[in-house]
This record gives sequence, C-alpha cells and structure tokens, in this order.
Amino acid sequence: MSEPPKILFDVRRPIKSANQAAVKIVVARHILEKRPVKNSGNKFWRPVIFCAVTAAVIFILNIFSAGSYVKKTLSLIYGEVPKIEKAIPEFNISDIVKSLEVADGGIKEAESRAENSGLVLTSVFLGKFMPSLGELPGALRNVSFLSDKILLLGRDIEYLKNNGIELAASQKGDDLINVLERMQISLREISSLNSNLKAQSPSLKNLSPKLASLYDIFNRNYIYINLNISRAEKALDGLLSILRPSEDRHLLLLFQNPSEIRPAGGFIGSYGVMTLNRGNLKNLQVDDIYNADRQTHLKLIPPKELQIITKDWGARDANWFFNFQTSAQKVLAFIEDSDLYNRKEINFEGVVSINTNVLATILDITGPISVPGYDLELDSENFLKEIQYEVEAGRDKKPGQNPKKVLSVFAPILMDKLVNLGGPQKELLLQKFKNHFEEKDIMVYFRDWRLENFADELGISGNVLELPDGFSGDYLAVVNANIAGGKTDAFINQKISLKSVISEDGTVMDSLVISRKHNGGNESDWWYRMANKDYIKIFAPEDAKLISLSGNGNFRSADSAYSKDYMKDIDLESIEKNSKLSDKFRALIGKESGKASFGAWLDTQPGKTGILTAGYKFMADVGDGKAFNFIFEKQSGVGGSLEYSVSAPDGYIWKESGSQVFEYATLQIKARKEVNLTMVRG
Repeated sequence: MSEPPKILFDVRRPIKSANQAAVKIVVARHILEKRPVKNSGNKFWRPVIFCAVTAAVIFILNIFSAGSYVKKTLSLIYGEVPKIEKAIPEFNISDIVKSLEVADGGIKEAESRAENSGLVLTSVFLGKFMPSLGELPGALRNVSFLSDKILLLGRDIEYLKNNGIELAASQKGDDLINVLERMQISLREISSLNSNLKAQSPSLKNLSPKLASLYDIFNRNYIYINLNISRAEKALDGLLSILRPSEDRHLLLLFQNPSEIRPAGGFIGSYGVMTLNRGNLKNLQVDDIYNADRQTHLKLIPPKELQIITKDWGARDANWFFNFQTSAQKVLAFIEDSDLYNRKEINFEGVVSINTNVLATILDITGPISVPGYDLELDSENFLKEIQYEVEAGRDKKPGQNPKKVLSVFAPILMDKLVNLGGPQKELLLQKFKNHFEEKDIMVYFRDWRLENFADELGISGNVLELPDGFSGDYLAVVNANIAGGKTDAFINQKISLKSVISEDGTVMDSLVISRKHNGGNESDWWYRMANKDYIKIFAPEDAKLISLSGNGNFRSADSAYSKDYMKDIDLESIEKNSKLSDKFRALIGKESGKASFGAWLDTQPGKTGILTAGYKFMADVGDGKAFNFIFEKQSGVGGSLEYSVSAPDGYIWKESGSQVFEYATLQIKARKEVNLTMVRG
C-alpha cells in the first residue's frame, strides 16, 4: 500500500498586505520620519551586514597574511641582490642562489594564498571603488616576476662561476656568449620590474601596515638596486663587445714577481698574450718581457730613481706607479709599440696582473706538474725558487736563448690542469682566488670604461682610493721598489706600525715605523743573499707635513742627459714637477694620487733589520660626534703585518672602543682596510 503524499507546511509568518509593504518602503526612504521602524526590517539586513563584515574581515586578514609573507620573502630577495654585485670576487653565489630559491618559494606561496583566498579577485572588484586595492594583484605578480628573474640571474652567475673558464678553453664560446646575453635580458627585466613596483608601492602603503612595510622596502632599495643594475648592464655590454666579434681580441697577462718588488706588484719578467675569438680562448702565448722591449721604438725618459740602473725605460719597469691603472697603461704603451705587435696592428683590450702567489695556489690545488725537457717537477713549495733558478742560471740562460722559455712550456700544461679540475677542487680554487683578489695578488685593467668602472666597484682594479671631499681622517700606504737589490724581497718580513695622537685643536701627529728583516742570508743562490735596496714611498693625507725621518740612507737618483729623441711621460712629469728633494730629511717630498708622498732609501743587509721611522702631521675635525676614518691601502705582492692605534683628544673617547685609544692589528693585510671611528665626549 502506497504511503500518502507528504505535505509541507509553510511555517513562515504571513506576508503583510501590499499597502503595509509600501508604507515600510516609504519609511525606509524617509528616515527623518519620527515614527520608528519596526525590528523586522533590521532582521532582514542583519545577514547582509554580517556577510559584508565577514568578507571585510577575511579580506583584511588575507592582506595581513599575504602582506606578511611577501614582506618576509621580498626582504630576503632585496637582501641578496646587492651580494650578486660582488659575485665575481666573492665566489659565494651558490649560497645566494639557495637563499633566492627559498625566497622564490615564499613569493609563490604568497601569490597562491592570495589567489586561493579570493584576495586577488576581491581586489580587482573593489579596485573600481578603491583604486589602491586595484594595484594589489599587479604588485603581487610583479614581485613574483622579480623573484623569478633574480633567481635566473643568480643561477646564470653560478653557472659561469663553475664553467666559464671551461667554456672558453673548450671552444664553447657561443654558449658563454648566450649565457651573458641572457643575463643582460634578466638585468633589464629586473630594472623594469623594480621601477613598476616603485610606482605601485605608494598605493599599497595605505592598505595595511604590512603593505606599508613593503612600500618602505621598495623605496629604500629602488635607487641602490637600479644604480647597480645599470653598472652591471654596462659591464656586460663591454664584455660582450670583446667576446662577440669574430675577429681576434687580445688580453695582456703580466706575471709580476714580488721577489723583486715594484710599486704595482713586482718586476715583470714574463708576460702572456691571451687571444680570444667569439668567446673562445684561441691561444695563450708566454714570452720574455725583454724580447718585447728589445723591439720597441718608444723612447721615454725613465723615473730618476730607475736611471741608476737603466737609461731606457721599457715594459719591464713600466709598473712604476702604485695606481695600477696608470702602470697598466704604461706597460701597454711599450708592448703595443714593440714590433712583435705593432707590425701586426695588434692592440690589447686590457691587462690582467698575476703574481707568483697565485701560481703557487694553483699548484697547491692541481698538484705537482712535470715540465718536459727540463727535468723539473714544480709544486707550490718549490715553484718560485726553481723557476727563478732556471731564469737566472738555467739551460736557456745563454746568448740568443730565451731564459723564460720554461714558462712557455709550463703555461699550457697548467691551463689544461685548470680546465679539468673536479667540482670540489674548482670550488676550493675559487675560494682561494677570492683571497687573492682581496690581497691584490690579482688586478685587472680594461680600456673599455664600462668594464674598468665595474672592476673598480668590485675592488679588483688595484686603483688608489680617491679620498672624498670633506674627508676627515688618516690615510696610509707604504710602497716599496727594489732597485738593484736582487730577488731579496722573497725573504723580507715587513712590519708597519702607525701611532696617531689627535690634539684638541685638530692637529694629528703620526709616528710611523717600517721594519724590514732580511732572512735570506743563508740561501745558496746569490740573488737572495744580496743587500735589499728598497726605495720606500709613504703616502699620507694630502696636507701632511713631514717633521722627522730617520733610518734612511742618502738619497739616490740620476738626472741623466737625454737627446731630443726621448720624450717625457706626462704622468711621470706631473709627479716629478710636484716633488722636491729635501737635504734635511734626505727624502723626496711631493704629491701623487691626491696624497702627500715621502720617498726615501732603506738598505737592509742579510740577517739584519732595517728600520725607517717617520713623523708627520696634518689637521682633522674635532668635536662631539665627529667622524675620524683611517684607510690603509696595501701594495700588491707585499705581506707582513700592520698595527694601528689612534688617541682621541683629551676629553673625548672613541665610541667604537669606549676608551680614548682605539687599536687595530692584523697579520694578513687586505687590499684596503677602512676603520671608521666616532669621537664622543668622555
């Protein structure tokens, strides 16, 4: 038997009459009418109001959630971007890439949360009424795109770090060029996205505190990021202008020997020519510097200090300037004038300087290398001595022979070892190279101003720091030049000690002690047992006045007569015009590179210690909160130690040490050390 049909009863209250409803509408429209509206109308709007409030709360919570996520990850991204600028000398890109991957994952999570929660859709809809909200989806997308592009750039730099040399040496130059071109595109897109976010960020700051924080991040980093992106773009343009052409391009390698120290790093006994074509290393040829000098027609009058050992200036002695850019330009002038290159119209794009410390490091990584035909096995311990012996007294030290031939045999074997290094070895080598950049064992100069500026920004140009206007503080560089002192600098231990005392009137009294101990007395080879004859040049603040000097010998120089065939070098002439020999101090007092300079001779016998003591004064700003900065610049190829102390004026202490005296000491001097101090009332 079928069940009876179920009847649904409408239990709602009966609808009021049409007239009553009309009355209610009239009442709603005329809220000033004194007769109160019944609660039944309020009950109708409650769920609507509740839904609107709930949506608003969810929307605000979503903004806070997404904003918090984006702020955290974007802060991380912007924190990593400046590090990429220093990627080449730092060699820590793998760590940066890992951080960027974490940040990119966070950005994607924030974007996903915003999408899934309806934040993006709601923003688009409400943006019609509130324009600031309409910017939110675009900003989130731009943050995501920015993250992607920076991550891609980081991965490309990491790839070049691990494979750049191998690509060039293995004739895969097109692959190298493609990566560099992709980096160019990434940089342009990062710059564009950064500008878009800067334009969008003011609208976001009014939505919530979290998004206001995002605005602060964009605003704080915009100029810095875009400025450095612009520099990197220009540097890549310059690099690609060298690598792209199908014509041969050339780089000059200088092998500077710090055993015979010279202002830019060491005597240039040998040099190499790297030939590049479409990003490929076509050839590496090593030659004796005297071979190039014998075929040069350029006649320049050498520095007066060098005239005591040579009448003719050449590439071998052209690294006479502490500022590496100037030295590199002089060496290039002599090399390009040589018939070896002049007749073939070969010009060089730039110079890479490497001293023997770098070669020892490479051998430490690769292991010993046997040199065919010379019965030699070179390693990091014996490399310098064995090569030095071969050059000074080996089988090729005969008339008409090239005593540096051993290097031309050794170089391609070493290059092959470098190309075939394993992953862990390559990583270790790059870390060691980082230290060599920091200590000026490797310096670079490019004729292309874009590359030269970038190298200077990275701190690998070897250029002397130009002190800014209004600089208040102290500056020191001690520059050695071995002239007729054999190869004795290999056994010199140098210690530098500077003590500064600042008076209440701002007078700074500096006491500098340079100690050089000669440990080569027991060596079997005569070129190590000679007296070390060192021409020392002290660089100090431009207004520094020398007041005492002791320990130095008589000043040695020659002012030879030269025919009209010889020309004066413009940079050397400028320095010599601003220099004057002081009979009182037996020193040459002058100006160079925007600094005061004091030049004197210090001879040190084997087994003895030579000590040069100098006193000089200059003025600095004194007052509560005044800055006092000390800058020391190291000479390439010179080790030793540095001690520095500075006493604040009476009544003041140093904020950084909490006392009147600040002290600094190191056994490993970097290319440039800056100590930034602040004097405060004690």
